[in-house]
Amino acid sequence: MKENVVLIFGGSGAIGRSVAHRLAQEGAQIFVAARHREKLDSLVENLRAVGGKAEAVVVDVHDEQDTFNQVANLARQTGGIDIVVNATGFMHQQGKHIETLTLAEFRQGFDPFLTAQFTIAKAVTPHMGGERSGCILSVVAPAARMAMAGHAGHIVGCAGIEAFTKALASELGPRNIRVLCVRSHAIVDAVQAGSYVQEIFGPKAQAMGVTVDEWLGGAAQSTMLKRLPDLAEVAEVVSFLVSERARMMTATTVNMTAGATTD
Repeated sequence: MKENVVLIFGGSGAIGRSVAHRLAQEGAQIFVAARHREKLDSLVENLRAVGGKAEAVVVDVHDEQDTFNQVANLARQTGGIDIVVNATGFMHQQGKHIETLTLAEFRQGFDPFLTAQFTIAKAVTPHMGGERSGCILSVVAPAARMAMAGHAGHIVGCAGIEAFTKALASELGPRNIRVLCVRSHAIVDAVQAGSYVQEIFGPKAQAMGVTVDEWLGGAAQSTMLKRLPDLAEVAEVVSFLVSERARMMTATTVNMTAGATTD
């Protein structure tokens, strides 16, 4: 990974931070992108303090032109982009059944996520591939392979991300760009790391009369391995997949749900 240019969208989130630290350890040049500079600057400072090469990119992936401009500026600065990680996340409705779910709430589960997928892919692909192999990787929740009442929009959104992975890979393979997806179950230490999922898990736990930690414990017990992945494990899998060690893998969703899903 030494000297690879890595652009991480959602870089200030729990997953983005963990991936940034892991890839910085391998010598990559890290660019972390998100909407709010304060969190990005703190992360960049932390990465540099441990010897990493890091810079912040303030961008809103729902602003198509801003994303195109920021990515093009970065590519001119670096000469190209090798690895893109999409760790963006957006608040959405989980728990409401169809009779009380509004159309706007339904669309929350997929509109912002798929918009980010499209905008990021369109912005980065002109600056990737060719003689320098590239990889675009997204992180997705496991809902696409689950039947869960009250999660209509979320299920559609997750299925869309996995389908987009295959569609994009078929286009970019001839350009020497791999496209992958990591399907992770609820990450056991994400809430403690400040993830927005606290606002999603909290109401679920409250409705069951338990704490978030107890709710996560129940989720762990529903898996084959009786445990949930942690941030370090997700970052380690991402590190492998975006590297040349996985150069024969594309159009693939890698399952790390501890057996909660089986394909």
